[in-house]
Parts: sequence; structure tokens; C-alpha cells
Amino acid sequence: MSVLSLTGVCLSFPRGRRHVIPVLASVTLQIDAGETVSVLAQRAQGKTSLLRVAAGMERPDRGQVCFEGEDLWGFSERRRSRLLGDQIGWVRPVVPDLDMPMLTNVALPLFATHGKSEAYARATGALERVGAQECAQQFWGSLADWERALVAIAQGIAREPKLLLVDDLTLSLGLGEIERITRLLDTLATEQGFAVLMSVSDAGATGWSGRVATLAGGELLETPKLPAQQGNIIDFPGVVKPGANDPRHDIST
Repeated sequence: MSVLSLTGVCLSFPRGRRHVIPVLASVTLQIDAGETVSVLAQRAQGKTSLLRVAAGMERPDRGQVCFEGEDLWGFSERRRSRLLGDQIGWVRPVVPDLDMPMLTNVALPLFATHGKSEAYARATGALERVGAQECAQQFWGSLADWERALVAIAQGIAREPKLLLVDDLTLSLGLGEIERITRLLDTLATEQGFAVLMSVSDAGATGWSGRVATLAGGELLETPKLPAQQGNIIDFPGVVKPGANDPRHDIST
């Protein structure tokens, strides 16, 4: 059974009184546990809307969205909200609360459903799994972009989701940093058994995904994978061995 299944999903937004903007046109997609799927699209082509539909945050005009075989829109609003809080993780490049260390930021969404001790334990474990344990007591302003991406992933996986939705997280990263982040996501999905649906704007960010699809004109089409970059040998968590021929791959400083 697929973790996430979209069948014939259509979505449009109104423009004025008489016009609509089509965003998704009969999109069909299935993702299994342990699988990573990258959706490649330019800006304003519906990447975030697709993720919102997958999370049950945006109701499609037509079509079906199923989580582990159950129709999301057959759930009550409360159950959908709990699902997003407990079993679907959302990762995006947002600025967290600037007045607290990253460990507290990662733990913060868990306070409502777990005791503080357990929330902090889960947050600590998540930071360790992504190789960002050294960021635990640092504040947002002191982190590099790739470290911020790691912290965002840690927050997404701290609740141990079955589906991780990643929204254009690599947008501001360099080549070696993109490779590190995308390979980490694929490794986590394989080892921990959750599914990953990741939107990207750069074809170079798709090399480590199990599958790649292109979203354009509202249509989602599966496309051949680009070869994964071979400049780096990366061991996770947190160990990067830069390729000797490309100094851009050295992100250890």
C-alpha cells in the first residue's frame, strides 16, 4: 500500500470574477514507504500547491488524495490536522523563532503532544540523525544556509513521520550543499522507512532521488533521472569528504 496516492487531482485558483488559474491538471502520483520522489518545476508552477494538497491542507477541485489507502477528505478537519501534526512532516526554508536555540526550535512543535522531556529527547535525536548536533545551542543568525536546512529537516523528522514533504529547501544552496542535503534525505527515507516528496527548482537537486517528476502547465510527468554527482563521497551523519577536483564541494567550513 502506498503511503501517499494522488489520483486525477485538479486544482485551480480564481482570478477576478470570471477567470481561474489552473495549477494542477489531473495529477496522479503514488509514493511508497522508504521512497524519495523529487518534483522539478520552475517558480509559480504549482510545487507548493502540490505539497499542500498532499498534506491535506488544500482541497483539490477534483480527484482523490489518499494517505495509507484512506481518503484524506473523508476525514474530519480535526483528524486531518492531527495527521499533519503526527504523521506528516513539513520541511521548508522558514525563519524560526530567533530568540531561542535550535534545539528548542526543533522541539517546539512537539510540546503540544509530548512532555517537554520527551520533546527535547526527540529533538536531540533528530539533530544527531541529520548531523547537526553542533547546532543545538546555536541561534538562527549564526548558522550557514546548509545548517539551517539541516535544522529544518530535523524539525520535520522529530515527530517520526510516515511522509515528509520538503518544499524547495535547496533553493539558496550551492552545488555541494545541495548534494549533501538531497543525499541525506534519501538516506533517511531508506533507513527510517518514511516517504519523501520533495519540490525543487534546480535539476541538479534531483540526482539522489529514487524518482523524478516534472511539473509544468499543471501536468506532472515522470522523467528520467540525472546521474548523481560524483564529486563528493558523503558519509552521514555529518561527514563530508570533498572531491579533490572541485573546491565548490567543500562545505566543511
